[in-house]
Amino acid sequence: MRVYPKPLEIGDEEGFSTGKDLFGKSELAKGMSNLVAMVEDPLVIAFDGQWGSGKTTFLKMWAGELRKSGHPVIFFDAFENDYVEDAFAALAREIVELAENQAPAKSQVAQTIKEKASHLGALLFRGTAKLGMKVAVRAATAGLASSDDFKDIGEDIGKEVEDAAQAYMEQLLDQPRKQKEIAESFRTALENLPGLLAPPAEGEKQKPLIFIIDELDRCKPHFALALLERIKHFMAVPNVHFVLGVHLTHLQSSVRYAYGNDINAAAYLQKFISLTILNIEGAEERRQTDLHKYADHLARTLAFSNNRERQLEASVETIIRLIQREQMSYRTLERAFTVLALAIGMTSENRLQLGAIMGGLVMMKLLRPDLFRKAKQGSLKLEEVREFLHFSPDEDRGGELGWEEQWWTYLLADPLPEELREFGKSLVSYSFRSRPDVVKHTANYVIDRLSPA
Repeated sequence: MRVYPKPLEIGDEEGFSTGKDLFGKSELAKGMSNLVAMVEDPLVIAFDGQWGSGKTTFLKMWAGELRKSGHPVIFFDAFENDYVEDAFAALAREIVELAENQAPAKSQVAQTIKEKASHLGALLFRGTAKLGMKVAVRAATAGLASSDDFKDIGEDIGKEVEDAAQAYMEQLLDQPRKQKEIAESFRTALENLPGLLAPPAEGEKQKPLIFIIDELDRCKPHFALALLERIKHFMAVPNVHFVLGVHLTHLQSSVRYAYGNDINAAAYLQKFISLTILNIEGAEERRQTDLHKYADHLARTLAFSNNRERQLEASVETIIRLIQREQMSYRTLERAFTVLALAIGMTSENRLQLGAIMGGLVMMKLLRPDLFRKAKQGSLKLEEVREFLHFSPDEDRGGELGWEEQWWTYLLADPLPEELREFGKSLVSYSFRSRPDVVKHTANYVIDRLSPA
């Protein structure tokens, strides 16, 4: 038995293989493949979805399908690379690595793109390292900042810094043609790269290079926005498309963080993004089916023992219902399964595990610590449970209380309804002093085994 779900391993050219495309996204991938193959003009596509909605898995599978069809593909995890100071250097490194790996017999291809990227990178970085932050600010304002901006560092040092900034700006303004040529030479090399890596057969269209940037919204705001700006200004060339795995709502927060709350963040991002594809789950019935599919996958991955499956099944229905109702992500389902795995795996079989209430307690622990604390203390009220869990009636019994609600009612109702007086006879052998003690016991010694009572 495992405690944490094993990450889904997807090979570079595996694509949407049988058993891994749990949510049937291969048709969406085909449509995206047709789009990028058909359009020659540079595209920046935002694949938009909330955290934990399966964007990374989809994009990795789609990258595999693209590679199998002959497209040059780069998959770049922006969050893992946002320690890099210069956004252009981070992107250029990936392009050079692709050229070196896919064109070893054409070493000049990799060398050319490397040289052009190095020249442009040096141009973009020049001055900042030499002059320091205050000079970089002055250079960025094209000399509009006065020497008063530097008075706090002393008259002599301020004059030296100001002179250095002026020299830098003079150099920048004296060589506009050279700088433009450097940028254009890099763009030309990048535009030629897809044809060198994947030469088209006679009569066929050129297969574009697809640069997938994942986890953009999790980066430091300035790095994320610098990536977009570098793409727009230096990498927008024919037959090179960028696809961003992103939650646009969070990226808009990065824009406001960088430029202030008054900015129209959505309009700002439209300058960089050509179109948006929503990673939506579809109709409510489809999403519920997908949640059950993923729950089955997690159960297989965590390898619950057969004698614990009954508790698992009863708990999972509660968890899925709440995730569905609150529109939470698959990652929440993973976290809930981890808590369940710990609870079931670390509890001896002779200790009571009441699956009908375990799922509710797991979700309280994750989403409502205040209610879970009350459960541990024995002060949880039935009304609080009903409000949080949103019980569904048992349709097979004419809309009467469902099995889960019957258990919670039996354990917490005061007074106990007449029709439920015989309901919990199976608990007698466990010798609890009172019905609420069952909830307190489950919270303390099953769900929260590693925490003090």
